[in-house]
Amino acid sequence: MSSDNHYDYDKYLSLKVSQELWLIILYLLHPFILLFSTIRLGRGGAKGVSGVDGLKRLVYQDNFSLALAILATVPVLLLVYAWVRRKPGAPAFVRRLWAKGVVLLTSAAVLYIGGVFVPLLTHVIASIRPIGWGQVAISILIIFYLFTSKRVRDIFADFPEGE
Repeated sequence: MSSDNHYDYDKYLSLKVSQELWLIILYLLHPFILLFSTIRLGRGGAKGVSGVDGLKRLVYQDNFSLALAILATVPVLLLVYAWVRRKPGAPAFVRRLWAKGVVLLTSAAVLYIGGVFVPLLTHVIASIRPIGWGQVAISILIIFYLFTSKRVRDIFADFPEGE
């Protein structure tokens, strides 16, 4: 883990995204990654259930739950876009997106929690499996970390100066 007293800086002398924050981003993007992997591997023409398809069924009880989880990745994808464009001379909307990083990631985590409960409330599923409860717990921990970490606040407050 990185120390709060020592930050790594990128070539523009802006704070780099921490390892913990990258793990959060990857976790919140996992439905999108899983869907992309399923589609990509599905084109290979393999017969039967692939390992990725089996993993999709393990994590998501039905396609509705997966669709809700994929929708929850939209704020994270916006943040990743802002990260890619995070350099001097970036447009004002990229700066605003980056500055709202905590809000975007929190929104994704809240949407992800909703994606676990909405299928139950709409009677698409009969109960939430233990993996769903685990996803809720991880999302709550993410929200807690985002709001308590000074490093996260510092990262999203830092943007390279214009050219």
